[in-house]
Amino acid sequence: MRRPDHEHRGERGQILIMFTLAILVIVGMMGLVLDGGAAYAQRRAEQAVADLASMAGATAYLNTQGDVATKSAAADAAGHAIAAANGYVDGFDDATVEILVTGWSSGATVRANLTDAHRNNFASLVGMPTWDVTVTAAAETSSMPNGAIGAMPLLFNAEAFPGAICDETAGPCTPEVYQMPGTGNEDVPQDATQFNWTVFCTASGNSCNGDSDGVRELIDQGGDSTTIYLNDDIGPLNAGSHTTLFTGLEAQTGGVFPVPIVDDTGEMVGWAYFKLLSVEGSSEKVIRGYFVSPVNAAQLVVSPTGGDAELLTGVNVLHLID
Repeated sequence: MRRPDHEHRGERGQILIMFTLAILVIVGMMGLVLDGGAAYAQRRAEQAVADLASMAGATAYLNTQGDVATKSAAADAAGHAIAAANGYVDGFDDATVEILVTGWSSGATVRANLTDAHRNNFASLVGMPTWDVTVTAAAETSSMPNGAIGAMPLLFNAEAFPGAICDETAGPCTPEVYQMPGTGNEDVPQDATQFNWTVFCTASGNSCNGDSDGVRELIDQGGDSTTIYLNDDIGPLNAGSHTTLFTGLEAQTGGVFPVPIVDDTGEMVGWAYFKLLSVEGSSEKVIRGYFVSPVNAAQLVVSPTGGDAELLTGVNVLHLID
């Protein structure tokens, strides 16, 4: 039976509507993809500018003389100048540039937050004429400890950070337990729970492969009286019981000392302040205490009680942290 012509015309009309809607959906999806790709490219360009702005601000902070406020103002101006030189001026043409400076006497963290509108082509047809593209970058600069006077001859692995750090002003600190490395040639602390002894290649004229007498001399005098620099060879003591060293260290409990921090190969990577609380050398052969500063912290403001212990500065550090 033949259907009336008006029914065929109705079906063709429905197909045309569905086809039109499908075309609109496809075009819309393609538009979102194309606009999204362009927005991603813009984000990469903005990120490069934010990186440069934060680094410029940190460099200006490090190179500017004066108090924290003066140095922070210089960092802020430098960050905005770099952003402007690359086409991003705060408050102009939909751009927002924010330079945040957290400074102290010898260093700062400079964060650059950058937002700009991406002008859409296809997405504007569906009511989205622009998208905000926001990026952030942070750079840190400091004068890191280059050397120490009065360093206690105890080696710790960099893996002890940041978990072992305690802020004594915030309440009681829980001591960590540190044990000797394994026997044989395992004389370098390999994780956050180990420590070892060193003679800093100076005590009693000993070579870097020192003995217990050299270490005991440094302990008895409250740390090495000479200046130990970051690039010096420190020479960890061979693994062993070294009972006499624990006995000597008991007299130094309660003190806060600069101590060298090493990597897994024994290479010194910096300094930190360590507070020694207790020593057990008869059976367990462990020491207990905690760090009161991060490794190489620019904010090292602890007043050590270990004789004339102090940290020197002299190495400027600048790097992106975010």
